[in-house]
Amino acid sequence: MASLITVIIYYLFYNYLNIFFFIFFLILILFYSFYFLNKTIKKSFPSSDPKEIVIDEFIGQSIPLLICENNFFLIILSLLLFRLFDITKPWPASYFDFKIKNATGVIMDDVIAGIYTFLIIYLCI
Repeated sequence: MASLITVIIYYLFYNYLNIFFFIFFLILILFYSFYFLNKTIKKSFPSSDPKEIVIDEFIGQSIPLLICENNFFLIILSLLLFRLFDITKPWPASYFDFKIKNATGVIMDDVIAGIYTFLIIYLCI
């Protein structure tokens, strides 16, 4: 669901986005998420990858959107591919998801899914 909301927000605000600001914002959120999740997960959630925390999906889905511009087909393709990679967790995403039980594992499996999606879309363009 967070992936879909990310795509909708991106599509609606694309004309107002500056790509450098978007990348800076994404990096800032990434570092803040590592800090916040490391402090929060152990204290507040029984699971090491709680479903209530969706910032990892926002970060992962944002990566392929960097090259989609305002192309509706590529945006939908990025959503579908990201969800596929996020669900199937091809290596090394599976390593981070199953072996690393902290914020790094929570975030990096989605970042890797986003990178895989980015690469496939890049090859399609």
